[in-house]
Amino acid sequence: MKVLVAVNEFKGSLSSYEVGRIISNKINKSFGDYEVEMEVVADGGDGFLNLFKNFEKKQFKTINAAQKECKVNYLMNLKTKEAVIEVAEVIGIKQLTEDQKDPYITSTAGLGKLISHLLEQGIENFIIGLGGSATNDCGIGMLSELGIRFVGKNDEICQHGISELKKIEKIDYSCKNKKLEKAKFTIISDVNSPLYGQKGATYVYSKQKGLKEEDFLEVDEVVENFAKLVSKELGKDYSSYEGSGAAGGLGFAFLSFLTSTIQSGSGFMINYLDIEKKIQEVDFLITGEGKLDRQSYMGKAPIELARIAKKYDKKIIFLAGSIIDKELLNLSAEDKKIVDVSFSIQREFLPLEIAMNKTVAKSNLEETIEQIFRVLEFYNG
Repeated sequence: MKVLVAVNEFKGSLSSYEVGRIISNKINKSFGDYEVEMEVVADGGDGFLNLFKNFEKKQFKTINAAQKECKVNYLMNLKTKEAVIEVAEVIGIKQLTEDQKDPYITSTAGLGKLISHLLEQGIENFIIGLGGSATNDCGIGMLSELGIRFVGKNDEICQHGISELKKIEKIDYSCKNKKLEKAKFTIISDVNSPLYGQKGATYVYSKQKGLKEEDFLEVDEVVENFAKLVSKELGKDYSSYEGSGAAGGLGFAFLSFLTSTIQSGSGFMINYLDIEKKIQEVDFLITGEGKLDRQSYMGKAPIELARIAKKYDKKIIFLAGSIIDKELLNLSAEDKKIVDVSFSIQREFLPLEIAMNKTVAKSNLEETIEQIFRVLEFYNG
């Protein structure tokens, strides 16, 4: 039998490549009757750079979301004037300590510095994966580095975080980087959320970035007011576009201020790797990610891969670090049918910090695969 292993990263623990190799090696070592193929999964978040070929890997010194100096990786092809940026690599939540997670302060400015540098290098076409950010500033930090000034009372310049986002009263384009006239941005979003509202950036994603639940309503109103100011100036409102809420409103910033198109991260990945054809050729799919919950069904790659597998009547095994059953109970009847079986890899109750340790996670993955394939062998006689 043939199996495709295509599992997203277990955020903060194992990369997509590491998860895939652990599973594949375990199957090959212990269950030799299976033919295993592996694909790296990245739908715009961590590991996005690993999808691409024919690019040179480069480094740049910028600042992270907490405005601390850091070196980040990106990809560049000067011949085609293209660059690939992974937002998680530049202003990602994975780079911050718990004390640094504060959306009132965290900024997208470091991303703007990198884009500005690449514009000076002659880059005109950007592919940007939006997942995994630590910010909720609607992109004002990034845009400020590109010459767009956000102004408050008494000509106060507003650039960083929610604390300054709420002060903005007007927008000044007079210093906008002229090289942006030739620049085109393909934005890859791992979610389809709008900018604000109960399904928007603040309510769905900001808690993991350090925002307290009691502040959700106030911050969401700040984001909505900013969107209305921008829309009034532009004569067009992008706040309800799918993906505008990605990366704390970076999707909205790109669509509103730069020449951009937005694509589903899972769709982009599936097309780029031609995964649909590979799914047709296997008997079942092993997919998954760190947490299986309602967000998994909002455009994330593992569920989109499962949808394709279901279309071809393939069986789907979903692996996760944790499974939030109370959220899955509220899925539609159709969505509930997508995953055939799901397994948490946790073998015992452990503190999160220990469970996410690479050695512990590897052991748990191997033992879970062992149990799953024993059942398969029992079933198949």
